[in-house]
Amino acid sequence: MALNSLLSFIAQDLRLKESYIDKIAQRSNKYYREYWIKKTNGGLRKICHPSPELKTLQYWIINNILFWLPISDFAFAYRKGISIKDHALKHETSNFTLHIDIKNFFESITDRHLELVIRQNASHPRIAAFFNDTIDNNTLYNNLQFIKQICLKVGRVSIGAVSSPVISNVIMHEFDLWANAYAQANNLIYTRYADDIYISSTAFIAMSVRDAFKDQLEKYGFQLNASKTRFMSRKNRRKITGLVITSDRQIGVGVKLRNNIKSMIYNKITKDIGDADCILGYLAFLQQIEPMTYNKIIIKYSGYDDVVSKIKASSS
Repeated sequence: MALNSLLSFIAQDLRLKESYIDKIAQRSNKYYREYWIKKTNGGLRKICHPSPELKTLQYWIINNILFWLPISDFAFAYRKGISIKDHALKHETSNFTLHIDIKNFFESITDRHLELVIRQNASHPRIAAFFNDTIDNNTLYNNLQFIKQICLKVGRVSIGAVSSPVISNVIMHEFDLWANAYAQANNLIYTRYADDIYISSTAFIAMSVRDAFKDQLEKYGFQLNASKTRFMSRKNRRKITGLVITSDRQIGVGVKLRNNIKSMIYNKITKDIGDADCILGYLAFLQQIEPMTYNKIIIKYSGYDDVVSKIKASSS
């Protein structure tokens, strides 16, 4: 049974005063710590990190509302149990790949996107418990406004908010279904990893495919990033979400990263140079993507005792 407002329901569930939660919601834009990090291209990316109070409310919205909104099987980012290797495997047998980047993806997701997807799914049994949209009742409108205040910053998704990843997937559900239908009709394979769209085929991919996706993205309020959109073929190195698919259709981390990992390990165990936690992270990544390479490295440096234990010990 629905309470009079989502605010009342959250207050009851979290054992907090409604006035306290309402204060956070009304002033939510001030509950972020803003800072900048460097992009790989040398530019800067703005991060808006929510306070513990606001983050708690965002998690509640995720677990009780956003969790029940549909996410397509073609979205591979931010999904538990799905790795970038799982994503790359979808394209390993193809000969040609088109990579489309969505420009300023998170920042382009607005309150209208979020409101539309919630309204479309308001009849879902687990969501309907929080909404009652009738002629004489403004509950749906008020609760939508409350969700926007909690999850959005100045009416837009921000990089850093814990609710942003799941919002990005649910609002793209309809687009993903269109994209897959288009792909199937044209003997293509479609996947999306956040703002990275990958379309692959055993046959040459025409420019018209890119144009069709560009037009459809614009219908949803997004823009194609021309500088990061490119065609790749089996004759050259194909990169899928950071992983390399070689000409013989093997998936790996690439020669450059593989050699860098070896160098980091050697410097750490022989000269105690480097960040142990960072190296352990790279090792775990390598073990997931290239288990045979990982085993060879461990064996190669076994003369220096247990490599992983030795690196762990240096971090304590």
